[in-house]
Amino acid sequence: MLVSESETVAQVVASAFPAGQNNEISENAGSFKALNGTARNLAFKHDLVIFEIDPCDAGEVLAVKDLLTHRQDDTLFVALTQNDVSISVARELRKIGIDEVLPLSIDEDGLKAAVAEKISSRSLPQGYIQNGPSALGTVIPVAKSRGGIGASTVAVNLASSLAGGKGSFLRKKAKSRVALLDFDLQFGNANVFLDLEDNGGCLQLIENQEEPDDHFLTSILQNHTLGMDVLCAPAPLVPLQSIRPGLIEGMLDLLQRRYDYVVIDLPCAVVEWVEPIFKRANQLALVTDTTVPCVRQTRRLIDFYREANVALPVEVVVNRERKTMIKPAHVREAEKVLETKLKHWLPDNPKIARNAVDLGRPIVDMKPHSDLGKALTKLAASMSEGTRPATRKTA
Repeated sequence: MLVSESETVAQVVASAFPAGQNNEISENAGSFKALNGTARNLAFKHDLVIFEIDPCDAGEVLAVKDLLTHRQDDTLFVALTQNDVSISVARELRKIGIDEVLPLSIDEDGLKAAVAEKISSRSLPQGYIQNGPSALGTVIPVAKSRGGIGASTVAVNLASSLAGGKGSFLRKKAKSRVALLDFDLQFGNANVFLDLEDNGGCLQLIENQEEPDDHFLTSILQNHTLGMDVLCAPAPLVPLQSIRPGLIEGMLDLLQRRYDYVVIDLPCAVVEWVEPIFKRANQLALVTDTTVPCVRQTRRLIDFYREANVALPVEVVVNRERKTMIKPAHVREAEKVLETKLKHWLPDNPKIARNAVDLGRPIVDMKPHSDLGKALTKLAASMSEGTRPATRKTA
């Protein structure tokens, strides 16, 4: 059931739920106030009710609230409202019983995904959703021993591989729901690797004084055709201390329930707000080379990150170096210092790496059968093994 006078909204709903897939859409008046006493009988005959609402229209809010007080079945109510509505206002709308509050600018893929998430949440026991590590998405930070070592390349290709490439989570080829967060606030360029323009989402996150909610996340994350949702680093230069630890906590609470994997590209700096990330981390990808300064810095970073998470599994990724049959002395020494075997090697292939950046396409998508593409795919498979969530997560 659609309650809206907007032709644009009607087209989005029709595209998200096409008639060819056994969907039947009934369109009604532009508001529940206009439906008067018929609203209750009409709404509860449907599986899904999508409607526009102006939070400043007290009469319409009251009409929706009255309708929802008589709710006795599983009808799902999704409200569409202004893109700039505050988090607190969105929360107030949810308090009256609305299942989901989404921005009017949402496209058909985003709408379909949000509805699927809500339906999925009802099909799983609440105790399973809320309790236990298996009910939450896997958090994988990607750190670097120095700037320019290629950590963003690893993060972007890792996220793309986990998401299943062009088969996004809305399509049959989908494997996992993946969020990629570029938290390299000052020099992040994951959006360049994916040919995305910054939509200002990270800056909104920094400037917002309230904890994020589902409505806010939907408005700042950008869906990529390869099947991941991306938070770009801010275009303007911002201080590294711009993000509050509490904000990271609140954001991860939501993301881990919504996504199977949360891949986070970190800055080449130690800041207070990374601690909540490492407390949640299931694995760490630490990108380095085998030079003495980088190995020493890698050792220091491992010790630091394990202060927040003692049992954190660390996967050291050696970039721009090919693994040799016989280990050179400096590699044996590096393994001794790091107290781990160096099993992840990404060969130096500057031509493919450069072309991928210039075209804004991950290497695993553009050149999956190249030596570098295969190595990145193998890395993703290794990191997902043993941490793949047992079921779908919910928002």
